[in-house]
Amino acid sequence: MEAFSGIEAFARVVETGSFTAAAQALQSAKSSVSETVRALEERMGVRLLDRTTRRVRPTEAGSAFYRHCRKLLDDLAQARSEAQAAQKEPAGRLRIAAPDGFAERYIVPGLPAFLAAYPTIEVELIAGSAALRLVEEGIELAIRIVERPEPSLVVRRIATSRIVIVAAPGYLAQHGTPRMPRDILGHRLIGFAPLPWRDTWRIGTEPIAVQPRLLVNSSEALRAAALSGLGLAAIPEWLIADALAAGQLARVLASHETPSGGIYAVYPTNRLLAPKIRAFVDHTVRDLRSRGLSR
Repeated sequence: MEAFSGIEAFARVVETGSFTAAAQALQSAKSSVSETVRALEERMGVRLLDRTTRRVRPTEAGSAFYRHCRKLLDDLAQARSEAQAAQKEPAGRLRIAAPDGFAERYIVPGLPAFLAAYPTIEVELIAGSAALRLVEEGIELAIRIVERPEPSLVVRRIATSRIVIVAAPGYLAQHGTPRMPRDILGHRLIGFAPLPWRDTWRIGTEPIAVQPRLLVNSSEALRAAALSGLGLAAIPEWLIADALAAGQLARVLASHETPSGGIYAVYPTNRLLAPKIRAFVDHTVRDLRSRGLSR
């Protein structure tokens, strides 16, 4: 086990580029990771890492050793997954990453029923807008909302995400309602930085270059800005479905096509689908469907 801890620590340092980041990924102290790698080098009698004040890089011998370590760790992860797959009862800690906004509005509300159904599963939920590297960050399952998922990942489409153009009724009463896509250029616009089309809105057949009056980087800030009457917002429908139903926001240009993508459950290709992952994905699909998110 000492040898395995050494190569896991070494591999994390290579993948993250620093002892600090590796320690965070391993949930360990930096000094412990550094000492573990140093002990590995001493046992092998070879220097595996070049250490500078700015970055840690593998030596030539370290790069060759890392390739074998990565394969060994992947084989170990697969063996662990196979053992878990043999369990009849899903169990263990499940580390999930999900976009902010979606995590709070769709994942968390579904957890009480899931945890009640599977009392032997513990969930660690990481919410944020950044797409974390699954293997490097130890993420077993991630929810991604994209037009096209990464080809290197195993994916299951669990729902649809559609962009809609909305505004508060008070804003439209004061500034008018756009009738054609290019009418948006005469309005105050709210942009969402993580969207790939933050500077170009695709409404209908023609992309329109825009200069948002307000640019935000969180989905909750985007929703709040639209509700506050700060302008037109291009926003995922799932984020404001309740506000639309309540009349707090109104759709505009609804007859014109806007981008849509998928909501995907993704996980690394080097792991079998453990029972706890399958149980959570199946539960989430049913839960999202019950709340009106179509596949």
